[in-house]
Amino acid sequence: MTQPGISAEQILVFLVDDHQMWRQLLRLQLELEPDLQVVGEAATGADAVDAVAELAPDLVLLDLDLGGRSGLAYVGALHEAAPSARILVLSGTEKVEDMVEAFRAGAIGFLSKQHPVEDFPTALRAVHAGQSLLPPEAASAVLSAFREESKPVSAAQVATAGLSARELEVLKLLARSMSNREIAHDLFISENTVKNHVSNVLSKLEARTRVEAVTSALSSGLIDLPVEASEI
Repeated sequence: MTQPGISAEQILVFLVDDHQMWRQLLRLQLELEPDLQVVGEAATGADAVDAVAELAPDLVLLDLDLGGRSGLAYVGALHEAAPSARILVLSGTEKVEDMVEAFRAGAIGFLSKQHPVEDFPTALRAVHAGQSLLPPEAASAVLSAFREESKPVSAAQVATAGLSARELEVLKLLARSMSNREIAHDLFISENTVKNHVSNVLSKLEARTRVEAVTSALSSGLIDLPVEASEI
């Protein structure tokens, strides 16, 4: 159900940051875009969990440092409160270890506050379209971390899970950092069909995110990472 005053085509965004001036700056920038609507904001993780349960945003921008407490501690609760929301972690630094922890927690992207705020709308659209956001220089570190932690998925397990040939094809394209739209164009299918395939892949491989699915498949040798892939 679309909220009053909000177009069905708009991407609903919720901001979580303990700095009010930053929230105001980001809100002003995002609301210059006709397809982006900030539906709420919070200064603490606890307040954010309560709010997103009611507002059901498409995207949650979560600050890594919430007044001395890691915003990553709230990723699980935010997912439970708004299962369909994608969580994008914001940070004032670009530490690779922070990026690894963000994806390990279940975030779909990591965006540094050092980037111009004018670039944020494009990043949010990419995440909303299904693409994980990860700086190329951190991709190998994140993949390595997940390879070490992920339980390899054997060919027998894939067969038991019922991963179809088409789903395997979609999985390989995810490893090439392709968005839902790009995959749809490449396979000559609709974006909704791609979303269904991605959902099935995550469910069957028991992965929370695309990153987990890809790294698990990579660790088992099920797929190879294309040399041109720099993001997932």
